[in-house]
Amino acid sequence: MPRLTLDERRFIADKMTEGLGYAEIARRLGRPTSTVSREVARNIGGQGYQPEQAERRTRERGRRPKSVKPAAPDDVTRTVSEFEAKMVAVLLEKGMPQMAARVLACLYVTDSESLTAAELVRHLKVSPASVSAAVRFLDNLGMIKRVHDGRRHRYLADDAAWFRSSVASGLTMERWARTAHEGAELFGDSLPGRRLEKMALFLDHFTRDLMSVADKWRHLLSP
Repeated sequence: MPRLTLDERRFIADKMTEGLGYAEIARRLGRPTSTVSREVARNIGGQGYQPEQAERRTRERGRRPKSVKPAAPDDVTRTVSEFEAKMVAVLLEKGMPQMAARVLACLYVTDSESLTAAELVRHLKVSPASVSAAVRFLDNLGMIKRVHDGRRHRYLADDAAWFRSSVASGLTMERWARTAHEGAELFGDSLPGRRLEKMALFLDHFTRDLMSVADKWRHLLSP
């Protein structure tokens, strides 16, 4: 499949600003969703996804020699940045706000145990207000920890967040299952009743397995 054109990259940027997801953007372009998500992951930067910059980077990559050589420090930094951007793209696909996604990805890839708000501002090249709003959002979600070193707050990724997130998903499924059971009982032996009964049975089994697996592997997230 041919490479994305500059016009297509501009279309992606415009539609991301409007809040469209990768799948819908790809559908309108007639491209696979993976093409759009990979494009953004490779080229998102401190100012978000910039189509002209993405076009220039793509041309530069196409001119690089194919010979394999030891990675230089700049190459390593670029590789880390590309992975960080890929992680941001995945979080964006799941509906996380862009600045919160960038802060969370930064906390996962940093060599430090934790980062201050000032360090996040310098790394992400954004305003202190943007970082403040993002860490508040992530803190409320329980995705990060806030610690105080005597002078200032420091932030770190909370590994246990993935267990809590799984449990929260399971509890939501349980509520759906209970509601479906109530609907199945209400409608009885009818099309709506049978439809809701199938939904309830599936969610019963799925939730039970999800909770069991989350508890089984919880120790992998321990320090």
